[in-house]
Amino acid sequence: MTENEKQRDELLLAAARECKEDESRKDTVMSELITRYVNIIVIKANKMARGFSRLNRQDAEDFISEGFLALLSAIRTFDESKGSFSAYANACIDNRMKNALGKARRTLFFTEEFDPALIKEQSPGADEIIIEKENREELLKKISRVLSDREYKVFEMYLNSFSYRQIAARLGISIKSVDNSLSRARAKLKAVHN
Repeated sequence: MTENEKQRDELLLAAARECKEDESRKDTVMSELITRYVNIIVIKANKMARGFSRLNRQDAEDFISEGFLALLSAIRTFDESKGSFSAYANACIDNRMKNALGKARRTLFFTEEFDPALIKEQSPGADEIIIEKENREELLKKISRVLSDREYKVFEMYLNSFSYRQIAARLGISIKSVDNSLSRARAKLKAVHN
């Protein structure tokens, strides 16, 4: 969309908001604004439906409906001080369609593909969980022999999904020290592995 088209969108939006009493003028302006986004919505909807092969033409039409609802919401909630209407409208359309796609996927999963027996077959048994835990503990013991105390503590916390900032706060060290400890730990473990 060119700069002139973006400005045109914002002029139409301002005109639609100004003519609150003149409903026929407001409808005309809104129609023109919506017409400018029809092709964008249809293209995005078809792309979204094609991207998920189980969806059919009916689902593409659902995405088109979601796109129009998103556009109307964007028209109603747009704040001129936050940027261009075109970018805002496109983001609203994309987000609404992505949410609809997620809902469609969940619906398909639970209606067509959901087989409780598969979950049971794929779930690890109690013995597998115990063996995995023992293997992890054995591996951590081997790692602790290679790394210094600080490197090991930092490495273990990192494996347990602590952020650099959280590790630094817990151990009373700087974030840079956390990064250095992890770098040394990786280098040592790589050398042992090779």
